[in-house]
Amino acid sequence: MTITLTPDQEHAIEGAIRAGIVRSVDEFIETAVKALPRPEGTFNAEAARLAGARIRELRKGVRLERGGISFREMAHIGHKY
Repeated sequence: MTITLTPDQEHAIEGAIRAGIVRSVDEFIETAVKALPRPEGTFNAEAARLAGARIRELRKGVRLERGGISFREMAHIGHKY
C-alpha cells in the first residue's frame, strides 16, 4: 500500500516522534488505526485486556472501606455459601 501524506501530516507525525508520543511512523499508524471508532456491537478484546490490567494496577494497595469494613466484605454480608 502506498500512502501519500501532505506536508502538514508529515510534520505532525515527525512532531509526535520528536515529542516521544510514538517511536516510529509504523507505531503512529498503528496508534491511529486503534483510535478509529468501531461499529457498535464489536468487542475489542485487546483494549478490554489492557483496560483491566490498568484498573488492576491502579487498585494495587488501595483498600476501599467504610466504617472499618471493606466494600467487598459488605457485598458478601448475608451470602450463604
